[in-house]
Amino acid sequence: MIHLLTEQDEADRAFRRWADAMLAGSMPIDRGWRVEGTGVAFSNYGHGATGTIENEVMLGTDQGVRDGVVKIVCPKVSQTDKGKLTVIGRSDAGRLVLLREGWLKANRISDAVRPKFKVLSGLEPEPVSVGARASDRDWYIVADLDADGADIVAQTVSFVHACARARAKTLTKNTPVEQEDPPYRLGLDEKGRIKKVKVTGGTREVEDLQGYVWKELKRQLGEAFQKPGRKGYAADGMVVAANLLIEIKTGVSPRDVYEAVGQLALYPSLIALPAGLNPILLVPEVPPLRPQLAAALDAVKVEVQFYSVGRVGTEPDISFPSTFLTRCRHTATSPGKQQVQPPRAAKKSTHT
Repeated sequence: MIHLLTEQDEADRAFRRWADAMLAGSMPIDRGWRVEGTGVAFSNYGHGATGTIENEVMLGTDQGVRDGVVKIVCPKVSQTDKGKLTVIGRSDAGRLVLLREGWLKANRISDAVRPKFKVLSGLEPEPVSVGARASDRDWYIVADLDADGADIVAQTVSFVHACARARAKTLTKNTPVEQEDPPYRLGLDEKGRIKKVKVTGGTREVEDLQGYVWKELKRQLGEAFQKPGRKGYAADGMVVAANLLIEIKTGVSPRDVYEAVGQLALYPSLIALPAGLNPILLVPEVPPLRPQLAAALDAVKVEVQFYSVGRVGTEPDISFPSTFLTRCRHTATSPGKQQVQPPRAAKKSTHT
């Protein structure tokens, strides 16, 4: 049995522990943060200053978290189980637990999910008590707040994925089953910038390197380089004339590669992109890509290209091999064979 907290200060501290764990276990992105390698992103939903979490978080499965999957808020203990959809309790074993009711409000992703949440999500509700009585609402564990930070993030991600499954199985009323998919839309340009991120004991500055890479590639290729998106999903870049779909990563860890391969495989269907785009993974030349990962990418026919990072003053100076830029500027006549380029020093392009 889980017993709801009755002291607001204790609930506030518990919520803060969850929020700090999420911030520490994620990377800043435009409009929020991303838990690398999971597909889960979140934002403060406009509550609080940029780079901080105040008392409300919207979690989604993509950077576009405007219409998110599930919202977590700091509960008001005075409302017991009659108020917000988020509560915090203590188990019989004495551990603090963050709970969310199995109720997903309607948005552009899906209609409301409530009576069938258990079946659609695959989760099991937990018995919750409010003083001497049992709660008549169905509560599900988001995270064990007495676990370490990494486990809190992993449990939260698992809960978000379950909610995403429930939404995916629920049609929206204005989306007929036989409706033809609308074409993709072009998203806003990305920008490189320095972000201030709240951490325990203060703030730290984080460089949004991906934005700098995107901005420089856009400068080199012009209008040919596009950012397609649809229904909250957005690819990093596409060059239709050259028949290329490009995913940018700022690292070459196995997690970075796993995530990129999944995105390159799923985005054509999720965003309704032109058929036959050749997938390209664009990564930094330093640190080098592991040979085993390069071989694995070759096996699944994902081409690898590299960019280099220098400095001009305080900002990163991004450059690409001239062969890659030529490839992007070449008009493809038919889908070409994809090849993985071995790790090597990138030849600095001439800025025009």
